[in-house]
Amino acid sequence: MKKYIILLFISLTLFSSCDEEEIVFDNINGQTSISFTESSYNLVVPQEGVTIEVPVQVTTISETARSYQVSVVDSLSTATDLSYSIGDVEIPANSYTGVLSLSFDSATLLDGVVSTLVVALTAPPEGSVYNEIATVEYFKEIVCNDVVVTVNSDTYGSETTWEITDAFDVVVASGGPYADVSGGETNVTDVYLEDGCYTFTIFDSYGDGQFDGTIYGNYTVKCSILSIVDGGGAFDASQSKEFCINQ
Repeated sequence: MKKYIILLFISLTLFSSCDEEEIVFDNINGQTSISFTESSYNLVVPQEGVTIEVPVQVTTISETARSYQVSVVDSLSTATDLSYSIGDVEIPANSYTGVLSLSFDSATLLDGVVSTLVVALTAPPEGSVYNEIATVEYFKEIVCNDVVVTVNSDTYGSETTWEITDAFDVVVASGGPYADVSGGETNVTDVYLEDGCYTFTIFDSYGDGQFDGTIYGNYTVKCSILSIVDGGGAFDASQSKEFCINQ
């Protein structure tokens, strides 16, 4: 005899407790959350300074303009107070997006030194933040018009001369010949160059370059921390290198 077991489910509906509050998104009366939409910036600060706008977004909308504060995260920042200034986050009326204005001044920045500014959003009253950290790494733009030409001669410095010509092949600076000194010597010349492109050419009248059989000479053209041109050694009668200033 077969037995049939009939399973009858009268109801599969489960009723949950009404004690749990249902979360409903409300873009007008709900909780306001604020965040950065970009978190990392690299910036070159020109002599006249620069201001950037960091985009921010919020989850609610308002008929009036809103302003939110930020703070500097000192433990993560290396920037000096005088090199930057910070505004508030400004959200226009009827908008979900706004900006934080950050301004940077080059006057206190040192050539070749990268500063780091880390800022954090402050949560609005009864609100919250996410993606709240933004980092700006910035450094001073190096403007190179005052260059330094250094020629380290070989023993026969009297054979060495050099010139700088502009884009029209006009000689704008020159140097040498130098003294004959056993073991060579260092010769330094300061040169002002207008913005543009140039050619540095070094000559050796004997035709063996900056090499006397024992000592190798060399040369550099530098501006601040920037090495613009370098060369030397055995280059026959001449050696030319092109470079540009503030281009």
